[in-house]
Amino acid sequence: MMHTDSDIEKLIEPGRPVTEVRPDGTKSMPARKYQTNIWMIIMLAVMVVFGFIVLYSVSGPDAYGQFQDSAYFLKRQLWFTLAGVAGCLIVAFIPINFFKQKFIMIGAYALSFGLALITLAMGQGGQQHGASRWITIGGIQFQSSELIKVALIIAFAGYRAMVDDLHRKGKIKAKNPGKQMLLDAAADFIFPVVAVIAVDFIILIEPHLSCFIIIAGVIFMCALSSEIPLKSWITGGLITLTFGVIALIIAMTAVPSFQEKITSNFAHVFKRLAIFTADEESENEEQQLTADDTRQIDNAFNALGSGGMWGTGLGNSRSKYNYVSEAQNDYIFSIYIEETGFVGGLILIGLYMIMFVMCVRVIWKAMGLFARTVATGCTALIFIEVLLNLAVELQVIPSTGVTLPFISYGGTAQIFLMTAYGFILSVSRYATGPAPETKKKGAGA
Repeated sequence: MMHTDSDIEKLIEPGRPVTEVRPDGTKSMPARKYQTNIWMIIMLAVMVVFGFIVLYSVSGPDAYGQFQDSAYFLKRQLWFTLAGVAGCLIVAFIPINFFKQKFIMIGAYALSFGLALITLAMGQGGQQHGASRWITIGGIQFQSSELIKVALIIAFAGYRAMVDDLHRKGKIKAKNPGKQMLLDAAADFIFPVVAVIAVDFIILIEPHLSCFIIIAGVIFMCALSSEIPLKSWITGGLITLTFGVIALIIAMTAVPSFQEKITSNFAHVFKRLAIFTADEESENEEQQLTADDTRQIDNAFNALGSGGMWGTGLGNSRSKYNYVSEAQNDYIFSIYIEETGFVGGLILIGLYMIMFVMCVRVIWKAMGLFARTVATGCTALIFIEVLLNLAVELQVIPSTGVTLPFISYGGTAQIFLMTAYGFILSVSRYATGPAPETKKKGAGA
């Protein structure tokens, strides 16, 4: 069975006294020894250094062409990584239950909602990338969605921990079973899910579809791990879905140009779908696509297939010479495979698998609903992005614009993905115990 807050919460609070004999002869509880997960830190360091090597090899020609410095992107990534390391270590050495406080939960959600609105109103990048994803505050430009993802995990986990505590104290009560079911569904499912949907909907209409999908997936995993009762899932899900469909129908009928706005706002999404579904015979006739439209994805796929077993060697890719534009971002894996081949791909995927197993071990051993939900959300955030990027490059799904964690160039993504990893380290250090016991075969009930 899983560890519960009611049984072990005192064990994960900081500042427990050391073992000593009191005047009355009783002994105090021994202090818990907090141990940093060194292997997880080493694993992160390996991934980051590996990313530096790949980034420098892939980005050299583009960096030299734009800035006359082949190490331009690497140098900037070094600074972003230093900021990410600072965020990671600061978070890792703060007891995870500190972030469970109500003011942090409210502040994290308010920050998410506010940033989403600001990005919708003032966002930059729409003409170049098909979505307004960047905002500038105090002369610093950053991608607000990366911060929103992490903040929503903390807000959702904090809310679920608060509601769970209210349930245990018997403070969520109704007069009859029917009203109790609705009250539980509202508290457990409807309120937190609708709150997240509100932020996610704003992100969707920026439009930023890939972030919308990532947040939906991450919060879904958080909900699965946060002990929401099945009745609340079913009741809350049906109610939320019903009102969502009604709202969509009202919007479609009340707004005359609703369909036109959808077509206009998501033109880049429809074009990516057309590129993904097009074949050689139809891409010019039915889909009205030009060779330039499909150049990026075609060249990236050609690079992916030209590496063979061992690749052309680091630095020897031909596709990175403007055949695949901005190769240091979304399509870095294709160029990496061209240079290192099938074996290099297995090595990188193997590193991700090792990191994933380490994170899952932390989730499995996490003590307390809040710690487990945070670890689940942060792990899901990292590896949903890994899966989306690899799926795009292998042409399993249409292009999403999602970068490869710890490998691709990107300042805000690097900082907040490393901070998310820091939360997993904090759970590992302050809120893990022995793995939950399973009932042995033949044991009594």
